[in-house]
Amino acid sequence: MSAMDPARARSFDAWAGEYDRFRPGYPEELFETIHRRLGLPERPLVVDLGAGTGRASLAMAELGWRVTAVEPGKPMLDVLRGAASNAGVVISTVQASAEATGLDPASADLVTAAQAFHWFDSDPAMTEMARILKPGGGVALCWNVRDPGRSAFLAEYERLLESHAASAHDTGRYEAVGRGETARAFEAHAAAFEEPELVHLRQDVPMTGEQFTGMVFTASYVRAGMSPETQERFRLELAALLGRHRHHDGRPFAVPYRIDLWIAQRRGS
Repeated sequence: MSAMDPARARSFDAWAGEYDRFRPGYPEELFETIHRRLGLPERPLVVDLGAGTGRASLAMAELGWRVTAVEPGKPMLDVLRGAASNAGVVISTVQASAEATGLDPASADLVTAAQAFHWFDSDPAMTEMARILKPGGGVALCWNVRDPGRSAFLAEYERLLESHAASAHDTGRYEAVGRGETARAFEAHAAAFEEPELVHLRQDVPMTGEQFTGMVFTASYVRAGMSPETQERFRLELAALLGRHRHHDGRPFAVPYRIDLWIAQRRGS
């Protein structure tokens, strides 16, 4: 799986601050599940690929895990570094791609990619993960995916989105092609990784209407994939939708998410 448009894959750099402000984070249950199922040491050495503004990196560092965040975009890394400083946690940062991190071989207990693997060129990225992982270490790839089956508002929002961006559906690359491509990426690297396990978790993220709109406009298929005219129509129709569901008054409402977590262990001992 390679990014269908390299410019789209790096487009988030232009709105890194908004991405950090509006994108949902990850519950502690996710990291507890990763730790338990992969049998990691108490304070694992983690490499977080495509770390972005550090949603996952920060959460793992706050658990006491020793994290190296790898991210090609300097604006994203700048936000991550500032957030780590404000949180009082130490995170090593490397400006590099997931396909060529420059890190030492067999140096990580865990390699993660949160909301990112679908943008990687999967074959060299998987090769790089295998290279930097210790034998017996693990890989964890996860995605926050909005769950319209648990929300009438989200179900209607998805239909609105499809009417404006049918070729770049929201849960975007991952939901459209990524699940099958992720499975095939592991199959292609079966010599390096044990058979992967797909675990489903849930979380409900409180958002106001303003925050939901902000989150929507951090998506590349909206921000970079729609014309300015289409964006404006989409924004107006989204505001009307929020109003119909009484999510326009500044009070938070629950936005349900499904977390897809792919985990696999590095072969060897």
